Amino acid sequence: MKRILKNIRIAVQDQDALEQVIARKLSISLSDCQILRILRRAIDTRHKNQPFFEYTVLINCSEAFSHHDLIPYEETIPPINPLIQLSDPNPFIIGMGPAGLFCALALVEQGFQPWIFDQGDSIESRSVKVEHFWQSGELDAESNVQFGEGGAGAFSDGKLTSRARDPVVGRVYELLTGFGASESITYEAHPHLGTEVIRCIVMKIRIYLQERGCRFYYRHKLTDIKLAGDMISGIRINGELHTPSTVFLATGNSARSLWKAINQRGISLEAKPFAIGFRIEHPQDYLDRSIYGSEKWADIIGAASYRLTDATSGSFTFCMCPGGEVIAAASSAGELVTNGMSYSRRGGRYGNSAVVTQIHNHHDKQDVFGGVDFQQQIEISSYNTGFSAPVQRAVDYIQGRASSQHISCTYKPLTHLCDLNNLFPVYINRALKSALQKFDGIYRGFVREGTVIAPETRTSSPVRILRDELTRSSVTASNLYPIGEGSGYAGGIISSAADGYRTGKIFVPDLIKIDKGI
Repeated sequence: MKRILKNIRIAVQDQDALEQVIARKLSISLSDCQILRILRRAIDTRHKNQPFFEYTVLINCSEAFSHHDLIPYEETIPPINPLIQLSDPNPFIIGMGPAGLFCALALVEQGFQPWIFDQGDSIESRSVKVEHFWQSGELDAESNVQFGEGGAGAFSDGKLTSRARDPVVGRVYELLTGFGASESITYEAHPHLGTEVIRCIVMKIRIYLQERGCRFYYRHKLTDIKLAGDMISGIRINGELHTPSTVFLATGNSARSLWKAINQRGISLEAKPFAIGFRIEHPQDYLDRSIYGSEKWADIIGAASYRLTDATSGSFTFCMCPGGEVIAAASSAGELVTNGMSYSRRGGRYGNSAVVTQIHNHHDKQDVFGGVDFQQQIEISSYNTGFSAPVQRAVDYIQGRASSQHISCTYKPLTHLCDLNNLFPVYINRALKSALQKFDGIYRGFVREGTVIAPETRTSSPVRILRDELTRSSVTASNLYPIGEGSGYAGGIISSAADGYRTGKIFVPDLIKIDKGI
């Protein structure tokens, strides 16, 4: 009988096999129980200097065995989506991030051969341009950390966290492992790939899709749409008019000019909450000591990470990158944006995270783009020649004084000392300081050891393109399907991929019309 067994704790240094621990826990022999699958593995660091692995597993055992940690197992049945017949074998996908690529994978499974467009370059060319930007400060506004094949997630820590428990998310993990990800991502509580692994997976997905008839178009930017009644009648890419029957919009959370262009054409959008703050960077050995109790555990279970919240101020940490670096993530001249990135080994000397606070006062239906404009205002105020980022010791930020000495950090190409109290409005400073002080109470020295690098503004899209809950199409244009983070329906690699995949699966070919060329 299949059952789930939870709360299996094994000390990190324990050499006993998982099967032996389960047998002892249930007071049975090894032959009476079979492990079918590890469902989850987390690291419990609540007891300093004694971390534990905590497992949840699917097992096969006799009904005769009972235990308070044994619970029934129920197969998850995929939701039944409406099936929409489509006579065009080549629907258009705009955007090559997780939402766009996984939408394409779903469409291919359904029998289509989508054409996929992105304003940026292939991941190979894009990687070269991004590295050049970090070294020189010379930005390509069309192909950068935000735009290009792989999306913004290609230059990140590659965390694959998702709070959603549904079979579509499971299918996304299955596809990722098929394209080269470790099987461990299917059960680790906080799985990650690392930026270099993500880029390899993106290339493998592209090859797979091309072999099945999909076309990839780089340096092709969607700039305008034409509406006829409740449908898109045409779209303009690189100035050329196209007339696809169906368009999937997967443009990412930095497509500001496109949002405004389609809104002017009548596509309905709304403002949504978002978050703003900065990155905070610490020596990784400090984090290892504070979280594990000793640096020695990092060699066994990897660089320590954290996830912290301050409910009082509405602030939280986001996108923590152990052993990583803070990166320049701008997509426009004269605007500064930061993000975090790490490689699969997470072997760098520093760890960083966003510390951000929720922004609600720009969630205004009368001003759809109030949040976009506010983001941009902070980015422009932060900019300095050569994309030099403003930095400050966290303790000086708390005390409202400028840092007086040079600060070393991982951000490239340049940094300059700046009092961030002058960068953000008072209410944001108040919230971020409250969060830092609370986090310092959890990990002593969090403020003293920290360096803040600003700004972190692109945690999520500040707008949402309204869509029908059942058909998933735009409420304005029935053949436009907004998907992913940039459309306001996701918040990371996995949720974006799942949103794109789920949308692509609702289509089936209208074989009669396709055969007749209609």
